Amino acid sequence: MNVGVLASGAGTNLQALLDKVHGRDGIDIVAVGSDRPTAQALARARAAHVPYASFPIGQYADREARDRAIAEWLAARDVQLVVLAGYMQLLSPSFLAAFPDGVINVHPALLPAFPGLHAVQQALAYGVKVFGVTVHFVDDGVDSGPVILQRAVEIPDARDPEQVLARLHPIEHELLPEAVRLIARGAVRVDPAHGRRVLIDSLQSDAMQHGAERVSAFEPTAADEVQVARALLSVSDKTGIVEFARGLAELGIELISTGGTAGQLADAGLKVRSISELTGFPEIMDGRVKTLHPKLYAGMLAVRDDPDHMRAAEQHDVEFVDLVCVNLYPFERTAGRRGVADQEVIENIDIGGPTMIRAAAKNRAFVAPVVSPESYDAVLDELRESDRRLSPATRENLAAEAFAYTARYDTAIARWFQEKREDFPPLFVRAFEKVLELPYGENPHQRAAYYAQVGARAHVLSMISQLGGKELSFNNLLDLDAGRLLLGEFKIPACVIIKHNNPCGAAVATNALEAYQRAFACDPMSAYGGVICLNRRVDLPLAQALADQFVEVLFARGYDEDALELLASKPNMRILDDRERRAANMFEPGLRQVIGGMLVQDRDFDLEERADMQVVSKRHPDEAEWGELHFAWKVCKHVRSNAIVLVRELTTVGIGAGQMSRVDSVRIALEKARSDLHGGVMASDAFFPFPDGPQVALAAGITAIIQPGGSVRDSAVVEAVDAAGAAMVFTGRRHFRH
Repeated sequence: MNVGVLASGAGTNLQALLDKVHGRDGIDIVAVGSDRPTAQALARARAAHVPYASFPIGQYADREARDRAIAEWLAARDVQLVVLAGYMQLLSPSFLAAFPDGVINVHPALLPAFPGLHAVQQALAYGVKVFGVTVHFVDDGVDSGPVILQRAVEIPDARDPEQVLARLHPIEHELLPEAVRLIARGAVRVDPAHGRRVLIDSLQSDAMQHGAERVSAFEPTAADEVQVARALLSVSDKTGIVEFARGLAELGIELISTGGTAGQLADAGLKVRSISELTGFPEIMDGRVKTLHPKLYAGMLAVRDDPDHMRAAEQHDVEFVDLVCVNLYPFERTAGRRGVADQEVIENIDIGGPTMIRAAAKNRAFVAPVVSPESYDAVLDELRESDRRLSPATRENLAAEAFAYTARYDTAIARWFQEKREDFPPLFVRAFEKVLELPYGENPHQRAAYYAQVGARAHVLSMISQLGGKELSFNNLLDLDAGRLLLGEFKIPACVIIKHNNPCGAAVATNALEAYQRAFACDPMSAYGGVICLNRRVDLPLAQALADQFVEVLFARGYDEDALELLASKPNMRILDDRERRAANMFEPGLRQVIGGMLVQDRDFDLEERADMQVVSKRHPDEAEWGELHFAWKVCKHVRSNAIVLVRELTTVGIGAGQMSRVDSVRIALEKARSDLHGGVMASDAFFPFPDGPQVALAAGITAIIQPGGSVRDSAVVEAVDAAGAAMVFTGRRHFRH
């Protein structure tokens, strides 16, 4: 069955459909549409390689015309079922007629009570204690169509809509995919004798009808015969745990739990057995000791096809645990808080949790470790479909995820202790988490992915949304990193254009459009297909200028709606919205991988101030030249060595990068210059070993030079500058970039 989805906002219900039904049981999501070009749902569709389109009302004569266009677009993709997943528009009768009994919606209330956009607010205003979710067919009324599925949830202490929605969203993410599955199977039909009643034909599995048998026998059992009969749940992050536990209980699986998790499950009406009842030992020392008991670990570590293990289990009355759902105290979040006391950080070092996870993962053939709420639905689905069994492949995947999870946790703890003592410890530990699959690496034959460092305050894609264009590539991210680092040097409106990890143009100005035009004019040929970074919002005039060029990546701090609509018409332009306002950690070391190892160094964040510099020429720079020199020095720090930057009017006019000879970099920068250099300045990332480089630039009209100094021939270089009546400044520090 082909499914089309309409969404207006973040698209979390769309993501649930993509994760749970897309590509399964004959269900394919073939189209995602939105009334808003900036809807995050479209980015989710793009990431899943699902065709998508936006239909802003301003492009149509009226709502009827817009709905007709959406219907035609969906029909062209042979859509049989339309799912409204947070679509905030009423559909016209003509649209509904195009898909008779083929449009469903999810609503955050128990219909027919509280229809409309403000259902939760209305329910709170009435003081209700029971909230819920409804999936229903859409008719020409407001949330008035026949009900397909409903689920209620008690929230007696509800005070605000966000609190209620946080409880309802996981239910939406379960009910909506289930409704789609049922419709795809042909199990849903409207009662012909009663048009308001929906009939659902479904059969419960034997496990649901009869429950799971309590494990009491100690006969050796092969791994592929193990059924999940008992689950241990003990989580710090309680996202989705009640729903997961309820699903396990519905399969007849006994629930064992601890502390706050046990309390939350009991409050939800689930039957829970305490860990103390299983071990025969109470929780003591403020909960520090509750799961560390041989009876529990024997139940997790027993090799059940080993007769000796089974005899020992019987002798000591061991109860087997078949599934361990555990996540850990929030050490990373606690350690990352400003001003947090060491004792609080140490109290968030989990001991029993990692031990349970590792025990279950080691014995994966007989015990399933589940550490991520994102895994709950998939695990439940497989248990339902396979008579409470999990395949060897699933167990292997869960074990790999579990060991990676505890490794990340231990890495964060080790790093916290190390950084309190030394910057370059004997064992350098870091963890990296995959953020993005990339289409290929530096070249098409290389595979690639992007990983963010765990615990980093910010990373190259943090707080960034892609609003349009193709998927990001390996080289895009390298250039984006270079662009963001250089852009961070400026507070006033600035534009940086990056090509092959080097700036080919940079400028500051009174507004973003002027900064872009100046930066682009530095080297239009190299800017073709470049990465353009701006530290201001993009308005329509700027968008019009950008749309005239081929841009690989556009990075900016927001977009006006009309600007985004224009830029979105360029399908190859990757449009990135920067909402990251946190500064990079200046104390985070720089890492560079080499054969079999890693080079670690301080990051080159610092830049010399005027007071730290020394004028070594007879003539001193005037105030205008000082401004130009500072700008040139900032840019030069971000150019590959040997680096030469020519600047005039706070705009790069020529850049020479990556040459083995410094004088060659000077010549390339001069060749790139397209404007008059008289009155311009030059920056060099390291000293001039001979006067030849400065002499070539001075002859072209450069009047001031900034460089680190430190050559044995500095005096000869200064003499050449004095002979030309120019100014030279030594910074005392070089900025190589290899």
